[in-house]
Amino acid sequence: MPYQEVEDTLWLDGNRAVASGDETFSVDNSFTEEITSTYRTASSADIDKAVTAARNAQSSWSHVPADERVEVVSRAAAILESQGAELARVIVGEVGTVIADAVPLQVGLGVTAMRESAAFAGEALAERSVRGARIVKVPVGVAAAITPWNYPIFQLVLKVVPAIISGSSVVVKPSEIAPQTAFAVAEALEGAGLPAGVLNIVNGLGPSVGAVLAEHEGVDIVSFTGSVPTGRKVAAAAARHGARSTLELGGKSASLVLQAEQLESAVRFTAANCMSNAGQTCAALSRLLVPREQLAETVDLVREIVDALMVGDPYDPCTHVGPLASSKQQAAVLGLIREASEQGSELVAGGNVDDLPSTGWFVPPTAFVANSQSLIAQTEVFGPVITILSYESVAEAITIANATRFGLIARVWTDDQQQFEDVAHSLQAGSVMKNDVRTVWAAPFGGVKDSGYGRERGAYGIEEYLVTKSLQF
Repeated sequence: MPYQEVEDTLWLDGNRAVASGDETFSVDNSFTEEITSTYRTASSADIDKAVTAARNAQSSWSHVPADERVEVVSRAAAILESQGAELARVIVGEVGTVIADAVPLQVGLGVTAMRESAAFAGEALAERSVRGARIVKVPVGVAAAITPWNYPIFQLVLKVVPAIISGSSVVVKPSEIAPQTAFAVAEALEGAGLPAGVLNIVNGLGPSVGAVLAEHEGVDIVSFTGSVPTGRKVAAAAARHGARSTLELGGKSASLVLQAEQLESAVRFTAANCMSNAGQTCAALSRLLVPREQLAETVDLVREIVDALMVGDPYDPCTHVGPLASSKQQAAVLGLIREASEQGSELVAGGNVDDLPSTGWFVPPTAFVANSQSLIAQTEVFGPVITILSYESVAEAITIANATRFGLIARVWTDDQQQFEDVAHSLQAGSVMKNDVRTVWAAPFGGVKDSGYGRERGAYGIEEYLVTKSLQF
């Protein structure tokens, strides 16, 4: 991709607009390390314009019939889907997702999220009666969406689309690491008939642009996905002016193998999940819990899987693991691997940086056997690193699984339905899945503890952007 300077980094009232901030930030290709573009950041005045545009558009948008709002989203999903291959290549460069996964994981998940939100709009918006009162749902108003870099389309539409369906308007601040496809979403919605001003985009760095947006008094709700420290700052900024907030933060999700017959299936599923997108997934199953008597067998299996992974050019369809999204993320993950080894965790697979390509923000797929309180078992790595933990009893497995500050998802591997339900109820996680069951899109997604609060997907995601009002007569 040729280098370009980008100044029109706003989407304002249905069109690209020139940003007026003093700062710039660069976007690079995670494989070649070359800077592909430099963006000018939004100023405080630009953010004011975006919020004002959203506020002005919201009143009329909220009066558009819900089925028409849903139809706009459905048409936009079809437009994005038709651009899948082109958008996927952009994300490969920004994030490092391998090309074989980029269409289904990056674009496909975004399209699915749009269609699933549309499918559950009626349920979320339905009125009901309680004795002498009618309970109605009205849009919250103006939403600020601050989105991460690891799934730039998917994470953006998880916030934007439910807000739009609710009758709210949105101002988005995409990640500065992967900002390019946000405009594709805006253009798809505009092409599908979304009125100008309902969606606006401001680009820039989190400590400046994101912070100003979160504390803006014209915003009624702030939805943030990212790190725990930043999430706390965002929630505090929103609370200062009475805005609601939803946070989807970190994860250190556990995969608990409770039956010996499930071991191989569980290990292969968990390892593939953890290594997908080079581990850059908040819900990655990065902790594998196995019975102590099966630890040696587990290590052999994990080593076989990790050693077979092809690391390299993310544009090569044969590559399994591409680079991380940035040099900063690479340095952080390599530092954690080094520190884990120094602190006594046992490196059992991967970890060799000498075999990596000469350019690109690569981290070797790596596996440790560790103590449940060790650094590598407690820290969200956000890289291709899996930690194997062993236990003596099911009660100990539950204790280990809960012994982190995170609580996003978990998987429990057993054919005993009662055992699954008993363990699932004991796990501190927003979602618990049995064996290799596929994610139920209508079910809510979100965490507990330091994994945040609020829910996304299906009717539950739309409800975050609605205010419940009672009409009593």
